[in-house]
Amino acid sequence: MAPQEVILSACSSEASGSTAPGRPSSTPALHIHDLLTSAHLHAFKTSTSSPNCVTYVPSSDSRGGSIFASQEGKALVHVWAWQKDQLSLKLHLPEKLTCFVVSPNGCWAAGGSGSGQIYLWEISSGLLVASITAHYRAITTLTFTTDSRILLSSSLDASVHVFLVSRLMDEEDPGSSGKPYGSLADHTLAVRAVSVGRTAGSSGGRCWTASDDGTIKVWSLRPPFNLLTTFTLPTSLVPSTLSVDPLERFFYVGTTSGEVFHVPLFKRRNQVGDLAAIGGGGDGSPPIKTEGSVISLKSPITSLALSLSATHLLVGSHSGEIHVYSLPSHQHLRAISSHGSPITHLSTLPRPPDLVGTSFKPEDWPAMEVKPFERMRVGKPAREVQETTLLLRPSPAAIDRLEALHPPRSWKDYAPPPIVTASDGDNMAEILADNKRLKAQLDRAVRINEKMWTAVVDLKMTESDTNGHMETDL
Repeated sequence: MAPQEVILSACSSEASGSTAPGRPSSTPALHIHDLLTSAHLHAFKTSTSSPNCVTYVPSSDSRGGSIFASQEGKALVHVWAWQKDQLSLKLHLPEKLTCFVVSPNGCWAAGGSGSGQIYLWEISSGLLVASITAHYRAITTLTFTTDSRILLSSSLDASVHVFLVSRLMDEEDPGSSGKPYGSLADHTLAVRAVSVGRTAGSSGGRCWTASDDGTIKVWSLRPPFNLLTTFTLPTSLVPSTLSVDPLERFFYVGTTSGEVFHVPLFKRRNQVGDLAAIGGGGDGSPPIKTEGSVISLKSPITSLALSLSATHLLVGSHSGEIHVYSLPSHQHLRAISSHGSPITHLSTLPRPPDLVGTSFKPEDWPAMEVKPFERMRVGKPAREVQETTLLLRPSPAAIDRLEALHPPRSWKDYAPPPIVTASDGDNMAEILADNKRLKAQLDRAVRINEKMWTAVVDLKMTESDTNGHMETDL
């Protein structure tokens, strides 16, 4: 039996202005629907989020996942476990965020602010491992590659920066920790959407960026991060969101005027089955014009998502409706009207095995551990003693293999402990006295060592100051 695919959707608090008759007024929430039937499965209340502020960790490998939603207009992130109806945790943030994302491996969480600041947390400990000023204007999107090793940030300043996660956390070289690994700088206006391919990561791959300048650009994620192709929309159309096919055969672009464009990345030649790539000529090649929208709505397009097998296209609108289309025919199948405000997030995923309402054993799917996030960085000594939760699942097969490695036991291993006599008690008193004497000698040695170290440092500082004055006099 094929796994069931579900839709995760979110909305903002902004009034949609829709006057459609029969539209129910609902509490803002994260809704889950079945992809094939659009049946409503569950709602996680209450939540309103801006675009690019909802993310999730799927349940896999006998570990429960979570949903993270940065709340609109608040320095707060709400966290739900798939298996629990109630809110699991509220994460307090350093400031209001404009975007929020969790890495695919569930280890890192990143947030971008209106001041251009990027925050990076370790989810299992809550440590704020990095805080850098990446842009001089508000950050619009943050995107991890599938291997969780690269973080891309886009901004209203028309730039996209590429960061190595390992370098962001490097305390041994603080001078380069905040510097980007590379930059994608060819747009002239704000970048609104970024998407990466399934093969994108530290070893290469491709990414797509959409900007207010009416272009969608395809980039290589292998240094020096060359521009591969530029696609242009018809005059006066502004892209608002995009979604790339999992096999990177095509992508869809939604616009603020309510149109959706289908952009193929391959074309057929004369021979049957013979395909050729579209574009890829680099920075010097002319832009490719995109003509003829395949879908047109009366409301601006706010979000797009493709199903896992690219057989369905989900279109979220400013009116609060989610339209489901069949591919490749683009036939309209149905509309979902669970939200009463603009759709800010759409994604598809296999139905979590521990979803609320599903029959499962809680001990088989322990909930994901999420610790409260730090609001400012602490000193290194405090981070070294920070506790991190690690789930170790017992495996009967693994235990049997470990037992087989033990040497065979003899009857001597089960001998009773020796009986303590009075003479043993006297020896114990002598041992304790020697231990106290040795500890006092160790403390005295430590104090002497500290004095010697301080003297050496002072001497070096004095010599450095003297040399500096001599160079100044010369």
